[in-house]
Amino acid sequence: MSKRFITSFAAAALLGVSLSFATPVQAADEASQVLMLRRVFSAPVEAWPTVLKDNTRLIDKSFFERVEARIKWSIDNGQVEDAVRFAYVGDLAGQAVGRKTDYRMQMSQLFRKLGNFSMSLDLINNVCILEPDNKEAQFYKASVLQDAGNNIDCYSIYQDLAKKNYRRAECYYRMSLLELQRSEIELARDHLKECVKLDSKHEPAKRELAKIEEALAKATFVPKSGTDSAALPVGSLANLPIATSDNSKAIALAGQGYEALKAGSISKAKDLYAQALKLNATAPQALLGAGLIAYRDGDIESAILSLTAAAKAYGGNNAEVEHYLGCCYERRYDINKNREDLKSAQAHFIKCKQINGNHPMVKMDLDRIESRLKK
Repeated sequence: MSKRFITSFAAAALLGVSLSFATPVQAADEASQVLMLRRVFSAPVEAWPTVLKDNTRLIDKSFFERVEARIKWSIDNGQVEDAVRFAYVGDLAGQAVGRKTDYRMQMSQLFRKLGNFSMSLDLINNVCILEPDNKEAQFYKASVLQDAGNNIDCYSIYQDLAKKNYRRAECYYRMSLLELQRSEIELARDHLKECVKLDSKHEPAKRELAKIEEALAKATFVPKSGTDSAALPVGSLANLPIATSDNSKAIALAGQGYEALKAGSISKAKDLYAQALKLNATAPQALLGAGLIAYRDGDIESAILSLTAAAKAYGGNNAEVEHYLGCCYERRYDINKNREDLKSAQAHFIKCKQINGNHPMVKMDLDRIESRLKK
């Protein structure tokens, strides 16, 4: 057990504790075990393993049953710190007699309940190291990371577990929620469909999928630049103003960049946008396209620079640019945990809504940001 865990745990360990158990037992056995626990709790935390090792004859099946009963009683009565104390004793007792227990996982869950994500992660990391094939522990670790706001690492774990066919439906659902936070709408929709396909009774996934389908159905349709008049929804690069004839070559290159991006040729699109910006460094279409590629590549700082320049080129009146700037700042918060980035994201989403009150995603974005700011 880590030194930091022992240090953090010491204060809780010395709190007043009732040593009565919830289940009746033979008086002699209970008296001996209670006396041992008194010795444990009166000793420094560092000495607990020694006290337990000196009394292994008392650590039997009934001892663990009593510890479990006490943990349950403590949780039921809102005494989480007390539950943590007994879970720690159970874990040490298991080590003393060479018995595998789940107390470390239980402690992680209890610290999570207390809002101590750092301690919760320390413990679940320890479980994952000792039991590298324990998929339940890995899934739980992803849940703690998600609660703590580490959306990048938890997404990777869900993705890996889904590939290993562990709780695939739930993994796809949780991945979709993270994708929605990044405004990766189509990917989120695909994963929600997979979730519902695997579990037709997954109501949260069905509700999120319905929201996305409704939002996309309400999206405004506009013609693409150039001669092709096929319609695309708001959120694509199609919702762009037509530039002047002086910039026709840059416009053409930006249009080709969009076509390459739509076809999934990211490298080609990046090159075409770069060519357009060489001809006109303030070409809004190219700045927006370059910003979106940087965002998809995870280069958030470059994305913010390009999109900020695009916002200026559009005269501060383009809802899509503001929307993606909001996404960038929220992603940067996920990386750096600077709450100012969340506030910046909120400001850009608000501006997006002011420009286009019917934007299909901005209401969900604002609700999500407001919820995150309250934590």
